[in-house]
Amino acid sequence: MLQKGMQNITNNKSFLRLESWLSNHVDLVAFCIVIFGFFVYIHYAAGYYLNPDEASHFVFANRETLLDAYLGSRSLAHPPLAIMVLHLFLKLGKSVLMLRLLSALFCIAAAWLFFKWIKRVYGSVEAITGLVLLTFSPAMISAASEVRQYALLLFFICGALYFMQRFLEHKSLWFGCLYSVFLYGAILTHYSAIWITLTFAIYVTILFWLENPGRRVWVFWCLSQVCVFVLYVLLYITHIRWMMNSGFAQNQIYGYLKSMYFFPGEKTLTVFIFRSFFDFFTYMTGGKYAGGIAMICFLLGIASVFRKHTSGTPHQDRRYDMFLLIFPFVAGCTGAITRIMPFGGSRHSIYLLPFAITLIALCVVRLFSLKRISFVIMVAALLLPMWLSSLHIPNAEPGMSDLHMQAALKQMNEKVPADSILFVDDMTYYVLGYYLARDRSFLKGISHENTSEYRMGKYRILSARSFAFSPENFDCELATISRLSDIASGDSVWIITVGWGGGSMKFNDFLSNYSPGRIRERQNFGPITLFQTSIR
Repeated sequence: MLQKGMQNITNNKSFLRLESWLSNHVDLVAFCIVIFGFFVYIHYAAGYYLNPDEASHFVFANRETLLDAYLGSRSLAHPPLAIMVLHLFLKLGKSVLMLRLLSALFCIAAAWLFFKWIKRVYGSVEAITGLVLLTFSPAMISAASEVRQYALLLFFICGALYFMQRFLEHKSLWFGCLYSVFLYGAILTHYSAIWITLTFAIYVTILFWLENPGRRVWVFWCLSQVCVFVLYVLLYITHIRWMMNSGFAQNQIYGYLKSMYFFPGEKTLTVFIFRSFFDFFTYMTGGKYAGGIAMICFLLGIASVFRKHTSGTPHQDRRYDMFLLIFPFVAGCTGAITRIMPFGGSRHSIYLLPFAITLIALCVVRLFSLKRISFVIMVAALLLPMWLSSLHIPNAEPGMSDLHMQAALKQMNEKVPADSILFVDDMTYYVLGYYLARDRSFLKGISHENTSEYRMGKYRILSARSFAFSPENFDCELATISRLSDIASGDSVWIITVGWGGGSMKFNDFLSNYSPGRIRERQNFGPITLFQTSIR
């Protein structure tokens, strides 16, 4: 019945004219989708204060020179390029929306390059389907509305995919150079790009080995791989070695990212692999049920790539694409098993997004025999409003409203006298670094044993080394500042915490039951808490 109804629609002359117009103007349709996606990104980017991770990136980028920004980036767990790009972009403005605008622009550029690649390889219907899925994926929207490396990483990966395909088709060194530039950009943006680099190196080498493109292309390709090796050696000398020797990497592996690494004895290897894949698709789609469906479509997409292929040169044989689309997952999961890089349901695995979306798009088009662009657009127009209205974006929680931040700053300005000490945890220090001192660099402070002191506006900021205050470390941190600062026993100190996640609720419950009389003038502004306490 349904098939007969669809056949009647396709026989309609008006529908056929529309379908013909859409097929002839597929790039225009894709452009409209991308522009609509950009406004969705801006919607989620506006009206919410910077989270601590975003603020830390601003603090390290907000230096006097590009060299200073590079040196600051070495304190982060990522290569330096994103911080240096952000440093240059700060010259255009420092508002929250302006900072996040950079990520939104990189994401729409990534979506456009992804569309051009998948259209070239698989066709227009698959390209439009993949573009809709990628542009409005919760993972993509989150990356586009956050001041982090992930939007830039997606831009470089999608650009490398597109120019790699052009390089394979035309054997043009010009396209080879563009591919290399995008790949080097990905390497200098995030360490997870190592799995993409390895995938592309093996994939292109196999196809060139089968095709024999000529000596000139082979020499260029070998030199480009040497450059990749040199880049990683430089990153190891200047950054990775420091992370390993300082214990920074181990703290990440055994800290909040522990669930994304395999530890024998805690769970079986099979359970870890299944759970990691499922968590990734849950993160990609924003829900467990949608993630389960996406994972099934992903597996069916693998089967469709293997079955449907063309004759001709190796780069035209779509069976070889199975390696290109699957190996990043294999490499990423292997990296988590060997505790090199995390793998699972977080933004650390966002490099997999273009490959997962491609296989899901192929499954959707071929499983449901969607041969016409108009059907894809019609279904998207019906489902997108419901999809977007139900999305949960971590950066756009109601509690993180910019109104809460402005109210907290106003109250702090009225209640806390000038030259007072504000005691903060590490993540609050970065957030205040943006809201109190965004127009100048303030990182040069007085370092104590377990605290650091800075001047921000009219306040003395005393920063603890703990990432966040908690019931377990709060008393210890108060004792530390009493010992290392000029605050005497019995004196009062103002404390502000910018909570993030469930920890803020737990800490507020702890303050409600703290020693009687020691917590005074406590006020909450969403997850932000301002209060005064006495030192013992």
